[in-house]
Amino acid sequence: MKAFLKITVYSLILVIIGCKQDYPLPKETRNLNLLVVEGMLNSGPGPTQIRLSRTFNPTDLGSVVPELNAQVVVEGDNNTTSVLTGNTRGEYIHSQLNLNSNQKYRLKIKTSGGKEYISDFVPVQPAPAIDSVHWKRTADEIQFLITTHDPQNKTRYYRWEYDETWEIHSDFISNYKYVNGIVVLRPDPFSIYYCWKSDVSSAIFLGSSAKLSQDIISAQPLHKIPTGTERISVRYSVLVKQYPLTREAHQFWEIMKKNTEQLGTLFDPQPSQLLSNIHSVSDKDEPVIGFVSVGSLTQKRIFITKSQVEPWRYSRPCDERIIPLDSIRFYFPSEAWIPLQEWYSPAGFLAGYTSSTRSCVDCTVRGTPVKPAFW
Repeated sequence: MKAFLKITVYSLILVIIGCKQDYPLPKETRNLNLLVVEGMLNSGPGPTQIRLSRTFNPTDLGSVVPELNAQVVVEGDNNTTSVLTGNTRGEYIHSQLNLNSNQKYRLKIKTSGGKEYISDFVPVQPAPAIDSVHWKRTADEIQFLITTHDPQNKTRYYRWEYDETWEIHSDFISNYKYVNGIVVLRPDPFSIYYCWKSDVSSAIFLGSSAKLSQDIISAQPLHKIPTGTERISVRYSVLVKQYPLTREAHQFWEIMKKNTEQLGTLFDPQPSQLLSNIHSVSDKDEPVIGFVSVGSLTQKRIFITKSQVEPWRYSRPCDERIIPLDSIRFYFPSEAWIPLQEWYSPAGFLAGYTSSTRSCVDCTVRGTPVKPAFW
């Protein structure tokens, strides 16, 4: 999510800079102080999380910093309120909002500096179930697709995100480790052999059935995995999340998608203007980055094993070499090389250890040894 946020903020800042008619900003853009609002008011079971941050330097993607100690309130058009609790990461959370599907809701924000922001009232949108998440194999890649429909023909606009997890195996099993100047048996060789790695989507995936007679999304393309990459070298899982959108929210995300995918350099013409349903109370000309939606989400998880996509030739440049006993002090102390097995001379004497580099032996360099609960 952090990578997606940085890409999003960067592209939208450039849009703001490019759209001088709507947002006249000074020529010096290094001190832009824009509020970024990310998240959705969850009307279904589970927590709601809104992330607030500010961005200052459009040329530095690391300049997005959390907006701390703000007052964040969800307000209904029937005057109900729910207060979100902030943390040190700029995340404001409510464990369960219990929103009324017949009401509209908005977000009210008051920063520690006294600035106030408010979003438009938005209706609650339930998300229809995902019919299927599937994939198709070509010579070059695996393409993931989603199929869904709303039997009541009410949703029409959709957005998807995904969380992906894959299993990692080291190239070698290490039965030994180097401790305090000597090589000793490793208690659990598989503790650094089996790992898992996770990532989240950074691209924007949208779909619409607005021009169709029925609210059906069929085989909508999601992400791709190039053939022969590590993700499906053992086993892979993807959890797809489906969000309903209003027409206005869909327009906002379309602009985001267009800008993040087609953006050239800082000096290229900007393709679209910024839209938002969040406004500064005190300064109507101050742009705010984000769009508040209200609704539930649905999700579906699938798994793929390597055997389902064979041939899948993934390999890493890993060498195995013999380290003589009189040389281990040059290789093992830094853990750049890790002992694997004992190596004996033709005469039957222990003469050294087979070894390989840490990145080829210790999977924790690339992932975590903790198996996910859903695995």
